[in-house]
Amino acid sequence: MEGSIRDFVESHGANVNQQGGVYHRGVAFSCAKKIEVAAAYVSAADATGGRPNISQLQRDCKVSRDFVRKIEKELLGNDGMILHPSAIQANRPGPRGPGSRTLDDIDSAVILFLYLDEPSRSLADYVNTLGLLTGTVASKSTISRFFTDAFPHRGGMCRPNLVPFDKFRPANIQRAVEYVELIASIDPERIKFGDEKHLKGDEIFNRKVRRNPLTGEVPEMTVDPDFRNRYNLTGFCSINPRTTRQAVWCSLHECINDADNFSLELEYAIRGGFFRGGDVLVLDNAAVHTGKENTVLEDYLWSSYGIFLIFLPARAPEWNPMQQVWNCTMQRVKEIPLYVVRKVGKHATAHGAIAAAGSITHKEVRRFYVGSGIIKD
Repeated sequence: MEGSIRDFVESHGANVNQQGGVYHRGVAFSCAKKIEVAAAYVSAADATGGRPNISQLQRDCKVSRDFVRKIEKELLGNDGMILHPSAIQANRPGPRGPGSRTLDDIDSAVILFLYLDEPSRSLADYVNTLGLLTGTVASKSTISRFFTDAFPHRGGMCRPNLVPFDKFRPANIQRAVEYVELIASIDPERIKFGDEKHLKGDEIFNRKVRRNPLTGEVPEMTVDPDFRNRYNLTGFCSINPRTTRQAVWCSLHECINDADNFSLELEYAIRGGFFRGGDVLVLDNAAVHTGKENTVLEDYLWSSYGIFLIFLPARAPEWNPMQQVWNCTMQRVKEIPLYVVRKVGKHATAHGAIAAAGSITHKEVRRFYVGSGIIKD
């Protein structure tokens, strides 16, 4: 190869072998290159009726003699097939997988036992306890990879599910069983859920910023001085695009949310066409749904509009997909650029929440229904 070409190749961090082929030191050839050499080997073997000339193949394919012999060995050992690198890695002898070079089966079992004993255990605690129990010295990164890559689900740290003690009272369990049986007998496209969400004016600014890598300082964020403005969202969701143009009906008001306000918002949603006769509305047992005038809400909805009202079992917010609707809404609110927030002013949270809730699609709400156990994936 000419000197100028060799210089050009080396200036890009590559190397040139004796046959004029380009390669990266310490990096294996791609699968495509392996297939190219294998095809040349098979073609030469067919032409000669025996073992081809290795030296000629290395010159033709611009690879080393050892690489040609490696391909030859792979072809002969796999019935004329070339294995993908991932297949070679999977079939290599010895332990495999995250932490395989450090952790054996006993270590893995000990780590799982430690997790079951205390799910909030830190990586440093795993490292120290594992060393005391088995004598194995493992790094925190090895323990982390073990949890995130060695199982079907990534075992990263997350917020726990908070379960009240009275959730499992016999009466609550019986009510939950009855609710599940009733919901399972209803067409999911007829079921609509409702809930409320409290907003504060400063929620939109509750986002992380990146620390300055040069100075280590945390950047300040200029915000509106009035954090006292509070809002209340009332929302309903549906997965049926044939009866509702939007998947989430949402309204906002600044006053305190009570039974009167909720019944008024529900009336607006019904008159706006979000609900139809034969629909099933599911609410939790909050006082705004059952107090004051709403003590007769169930009878009123059925006699006036043909809407059947069901209440969720006690302590079961995870069965209401509106919880996921609110989470999605606030995630999108926090993605609004800050220059837009400052331009809108102190009511940016209100405008952003309404726009974000209205942008949620029926497909996304269906995913929330699946996550809440209403329908199967």
